[in-house]
Amino acid sequence: MNYDAFADLLSDASSPVVLLEGTRELSTGQAPFLTSLAAHLARTFPHARFRTGNAKGCDEAFATGVASVDATRIEFVLPYSTHRNKQRPTESATTAIDDISSERVQELVDATLKASPHYQRVAVNYRECKTHPRQRATAQLLLRDTLKVTGTDTMPRPTAGIFYVHAADPDRRGTGHTMRVCRAQGVPVINQFQWLKWSF
Repeated sequence: MNYDAFADLLSDASSPVVLLEGTRELSTGQAPFLTSLAAHLARTFPHARFRTGNAKGCDEAFATGVASVDATRIEFVLPYSTHRNKQRPTESATTAIDDISSERVQELVDATLKASPHYQRVAVNYRECKTHPRQRATAQLLLRDTLKVTGTDTMPRPTAGIFYVHAADPDRRGTGHTMRVCRAQGVPVINQFQWLKWSF
């Protein structure tokens, strides 16, 4: 997707939400590109909100850009309510897995398995009493990634997702899973191989 098509997509939406995220493996030299893009989008589309997962690396770089314009317009979706709470602006809205109903959690499990069936063991065992704490933590991160896309009754599905992926293996780990959920939910996916070519 080129920049004009992306701009039209946001302009045509009454309350667009842009998902901003990517790999934790972000070099310090690349971080300014993400921060600059996010700040530009926040300035150019004042009716848009932005959403990320509060992880180190790309999520943090993108969030810094939005927050430099207006921290109230960046939403953080968290695996648990206290996740990296010192690394996010206090003015920003948050939604955590433990904030949602058990019925919604089951919907997240279903959407997770549809997008990434190889995570079945992790997702299905999330609420089992005997689940190992490490596996439960992995499941929380995975379901958080799904929630960023599916949304809730009060947190709408994103209009588009902008990603910075691992160049050699774009579909790896949580970022790859989030992009698969986007595609399954009909949310356009834009990675750096596209947006680094944008001119604005």
